[in-house]
Amino acid sequence: MRQQWVRLALLNLVLVGVTSGSAWAQSSEMVAKLTGGDEAPNTVNSGAFGTATVTVDQGSGDITYTIRVWNLPTGVIAAHFHVGAEKTPGPVIINIEVPTNVSNDFTMTGTVNVADFVARPDQGIRSANDALQAILGENTYINVHSQANPGGEIRGQVKHDPR
Repeated sequence: MRQQWVRLALLNLVLVGVTSGSAWAQSSEMVAKLTGGDEAPNTVNSGAFGTATVTVDQGSGDITYTIRVWNLPTGVIAAHFHVGAEKTPGPVIINIEVPTNVSNDFTMTGTVNVADFVARPDQGIRSANDALQAILGENTYINVHSQANPGGEIRGQVKHDPR
């Protein structure tokens, strides 16, 4: 009887480990540090800065983000995920909804689905899966555009969270 109970307990532990392991593998936590110094091709001398946390659910294709911006001197006009390596300008692949008439300190949160990507065949982004792989492969950055710097005020490469 005891042996049967031990087998059942071990089976439950294995099942819990397999299920939680696969759920964990489908979600990636990523971060970005946004500064004017990371803008490309030219840095922007800005007192603005920010952070972003990004969760990528590989199963659903949902990308949940929280972007915190501080000290933005003029109103935000746009924010995007761009495809591109560090210090390299690249095109928009995912639009981020921004609040209207906001400056100084603010937070943008939301969820987008990778299926809502903008195709960029010249940069290898032909499908939602390509966009997802660019994000997970650390080949995307977040750019926050302002009235003073419509080409981009602050930018940060999206990287896997080192924690």
